Amino acid sequence: MRQQIQKFGRTLSGMVMPNIGAFIAWGFITALFIPSGWWPHERLAQLVDPMLTYLLPLLIAYTAGRNVAGERGGVTGAVAAVGVIVGSDIPMFIGAMIMGPLAGCTIRWFDRWIEGRVKAGFEMLVSNFSVGILGMLLAILGYGVVGSVVAGLTVLISNGAEIVIRHGLLPLVSVFVEPAKVLFLNNAVNHGIFSPIGIEQARETGQSIMFLLETNPGPGLGVLLACWLFGRGSTRQSAPGAVVIQFFGGIHEIYFPYILARPALILAPIAGSAAGLLFFSLSGAGLVAPASPGSIVSVLAMAPRGQTLVVLLGVLISAAVSLFVASPFVRRASDAESPATGHAAGSPAQPAPGVVGGTAPHPARVPVRKVVFACDAGMGSSALGATRFRKRLADAGIGVLVGNSAADSIPADADVVVCQSLLAARIAGAVKDAELVVIDNFLTDANLDALFARLDRAAERASGVGGAAVKQSENTLPDDAAAPDGGSILRPENIRVGLAPEPKEAAIRRAGELLVAGGYAEPEYVGAMLRREELATTCLGMGIAIPHGTSDARERVLHSGIVVLQYPGGVDFGGEKVHLVVGIAGVGDAHLDILARLSASFEDEELLQRLMTATDPKIIYDNLK
Repeated sequence: MRQQIQKFGRTLSGMVMPNIGAFIAWGFITALFIPSGWWPHERLAQLVDPMLTYLLPLLIAYTAGRNVAGERGGVTGAVAAVGVIVGSDIPMFIGAMIMGPLAGCTIRWFDRWIEGRVKAGFEMLVSNFSVGILGMLLAILGYGVVGSVVAGLTVLISNGAEIVIRHGLLPLVSVFVEPAKVLFLNNAVNHGIFSPIGIEQARETGQSIMFLLETNPGPGLGVLLACWLFGRGSTRQSAPGAVVIQFFGGIHEIYFPYILARPALILAPIAGSAAGLLFFSLSGAGLVAPASPGSIVSVLAMAPRGQTLVVLLGVLISAAVSLFVASPFVRRASDAESPATGHAAGSPAQPAPGVVGGTAPHPARVPVRKVVFACDAGMGSSALGATRFRKRLADAGIGVLVGNSAADSIPADADVVVCQSLLAARIAGAVKDAELVVIDNFLTDANLDALFARLDRAAERASGVGGAAVKQSENTLPDDAAAPDGGSILRPENIRVGLAPEPKEAAIRRAGELLVAGGYAEPEYVGAMLRREELATTCLGMGIAIPHGTSDARERVLHSGIVVLQYPGGVDFGGEKVHLVVGIAGVGDAHLDILARLSASFEDEELLQRLMTATDPKIIYDNLK
């Protein structure tokens, strides 16, 4: 049930988050140029309503449709959304969130139904007319039915919110909001519920308190300050960095593991949020537009003229109350912890720099028998990391099982889970008994080296004659599929060399479209690859990236396949130059054989350099086939 809720939350977030820049642009225009703005300007203020009424809902509908059915789904979704926009007098954000996915599902169903039935030469005609006709029918449906229903529901919810605010009951909403945030539903709650209501209120009054319900960084700041001031060991050491990331960077997810490790701490952000909302209600404070991310910088930037200090004071009140409530819980936990190690005796170690769960063996999992590498989809970076680490252990004769999985389906018998730092907060909530080792990349990382050294020492102690005496035989994880024919997974025509530098999104899209053209995946898989990159980088270091789809996009994979894009000038993947972009679509573990070959190639610096500079695709193919 929890996984389904999180999946729904990610779906809502996937509609809105790619368009946050447009929301910010509209927010700044609103804050600056409306009559009550910082620099009122009558003509520029005319930009506000068209962006609110048409641009933002259309972007949401297009993104939602594209996430389901590629570009055809996006276009159909935008056409369908026009119906709900015209058929209502209020901004149709919720309507767009309905029509976009509905249009995507409709066009996807149609494409599957006509597959193999269209005569040669009529493909483009059918493709264009199907989008037009289905889009028209959905727009009529949105105009006549969906728009009216959504408008009625929105008015009902808005009136309910006004009654809650009028009677001073808004702080009680914190009892729902803060636990939902800790379950990683923060974006879904904010952009799926509060923002549409707030936008409608701001259209009428110029501001809305709804924009402060989820984005207020004060409650999380109080929890982290308590851990910094009264925590012990690694909890205290990691808190200062988390404060900066959460308060100034707006990444609220950074404080969720601290609460998940001590569930009673959830009372602190609930109290802090309630106190802040009470102050905002009494002072009449609000924001002119959604603040995203929930950084103090974003929040203050969206404060109306003359209310900046009021909003800041409300945030500080939230932080102070949260700190006050959290302090005794953190002190009590610290008193029970070992002064030498900073974690409770007989309980999992608390987060340390670079490692959540500690680097020492988990007290309930000695010796370590199974290591699982986790990424969002469980078929790209984690598969490569597991393949490389398994070979490393096998070469040393260390008998430890090594596997990989998606972040949402980690095996219960895992003793150690390895993941990248951007996924640590999400995985920490799902992993209860296993040790969590956090790394920067799956190929070369000091924490991986430390884990290997620890396993080697354990093997040496177990054998009495050195780690190599413990041979890995039946302890190797069985493959889900026989080693496939390399030629069917990687073909010469799916290798591109000498490509000009371009943004990473363009490179990922190019790789995805090549996978689709090769018959490995459906068009929707391209959008899933871009969404996966937003969750955590697929750059592995050493000039290599392996973009792939999210875990919920596995059903869009038709056959296991790999494409290779070579960029001699490099592609910027978050500050690191990538010269080889290896796009992956995997059914089960059938692509692991190629990943193993890639891993072996990466260890040979001379060969890797040759792959990055080859002018003939056949050179890359011959080395990987």
